Amino acid sequence: MAAKDPAVRRLNARIAVNTSWARTPVRSERTENARRASPGRVEYWERVIREEGEVSEADIPAAARNAQRLYMARLVKKRANKRAAQTQK
Repeated sequence: MAAKDPAVRRLNARIAVNTSWARTPVRSERTENARRASPGRVEYWERVIREEGEVSEADIPAAARNAQRLYMARLVKKRANKRAAQTQK
């Protein structure tokens, strides 16, 4: 049965995650699927664009690089807006 006290639950979760990582022999293998699914990688955007089916196969690599740059630019803009809002407080 799970603990009801939030502090005990956090402690149990920390113990579990550290036990799990301590037993992981090759960390990069464990995280590879998540890294492949990350929008920070061009491969992610190649898959997305290919699934949309609007771009020719030859143009997918260039479109994917542009999509990745667009994604990163939007992140930068979002962060800049957040910083500006925090400084105005």
